[in-house]
Amino acid sequence: MAKYLVSKARNLVTGQSVKNQDLTGARYRLDQRIIAQALADQLAHKMTVRTQEPWEGFVEEYTPSVRKD
Repeated sequence: MAKYLVSKARNLVTGQSVKNQDLTGARYRLDQRIIAQALADQLAHKMTVRTQEPWEGFVEEYTPSVRKD
């Protein structure tokens, strides 16, 4: 099964993590790590401004789940 990347941000004070969610369903392949990291860094900056606490962007690999109807 294929693996993809998800961009996330982590609060350096509380340890809380949030992820970027693309509502169009776009996925980032493993060879698109630079793009995914840039999105993670943007999310971290946005969260730092919003919360006034430091956030760092990071990327995680994931395997999509398969729905069973």
